[in-house]
Amino acid sequence: MTNAYIQPVYGSSYPTSNGFVSPQHGQIRPRVVFDGGNRFVKWIDPNNVVQCLLSVVKEVSEYQWKRLKPDDQSVLIEIDGKRFVIGRLAQELGGEPTFQTDKCQLASILALAAIQPNPGQTSVHIQQMIVALPNTLNDDDVVAVKRIANHPLTKEFKRNGEYITYTVGEVVPVDETEPAFHYALNQGFFSFPEAKNAIWDLGGGTAIARIYTPNGTMIHDAEVILPGTKALAQQVAVEMKEVYSLDYSPSLQGIMDAIARGDCLYGTDKLDFSSIFEKACDQWVESARREIRSKWAQHLPELGEVLIVGGSADIAAPICATSGDRFKIAPSPQLFNIIAMAYQE
Repeated sequence: MTNAYIQPVYGSSYPTSNGFVSPQHGQIRPRVVFDGGNRFVKWIDPNNVVQCLLSVVKEVSEYQWKRLKPDDQSVLIEIDGKRFVIGRLAQELGGEPTFQTDKCQLASILALAAIQPNPGQTSVHIQQMIVALPNTLNDDDVVAVKRIANHPLTKEFKRNGEYITYTVGEVVPVDETEPAFHYALNQGFFSFPEAKNAIWDLGGGTAIARIYTPNGTMIHDAEVILPGTKALAQQVAVEMKEVYSLDYSPSLQGIMDAIARGDCLYGTDKLDFSSIFEKACDQWVESARREIRSKWAQHLPELGEVLIVGGSADIAAPICATSGDRFKIAPSPQLFNIIAMAYQE
């Protein structure tokens, strides 16, 4: 069984020769891309470096705050008299994973990790912040993420102990699969660009598959939404409790971390759940096959390829193996969406 997750990648450099990030000018950042995912928070910093943190938030007291030890897998935020930790340290302090709440409602806090001035500056005006959403037709989600914008007002907060004054002019929500489609099309990932092609974004909360026409129009009635890998972790937790006669329910976060490491060993007792996980994955794959065949029946004869992105893309490897190369996993699938968002016009 291949790994369903990859480890967080913090500070992954990508070539800038193609100009995928707008040039920065003094206190102005014309465009910032942000993906506040259920499992990981991702953005591109002012140095054109991809940043990726665990999507976990913990609000702490003033007394706890004074004892915090910063690290490079976490961001510390102070704003409006409140104190938040985002990332690995938040998890270790018992923070709530985003996949157990609502990432859109948390966006105004999570996005602060991505608000960074250009080097040498303490103030920044972000003209546009591009934010990925599962569905931009969901008005409540759009309203929630647009709260990030505050122009012409300014706000001040501390990020890792440094004061930052910022304004965000406009928040532009985009559907999670759309930038990936355009990027894949423009970069030649699809062998049949003149045909319909699809993006399957396999993440922690949901697995969303969408077919697009060559001009980038999403075919609404072909949308497939399946449970993400959170559902697999829930199945594993239920069976682990029974198999090992546990008097507690294993945490979903701990299970996901074990899968990310590739060892499927839970806790300090190193309970091995690899066989349980493999069985759950097999069931998930069969369910996904049935749903795709049902929803895509009329489109399959005209469908070119399906590119699978997202941190859990490897779960779909069995489908790729039997598809005759029609389904394929993108390179660096965890980071494919954020790079695609940066390239999008």
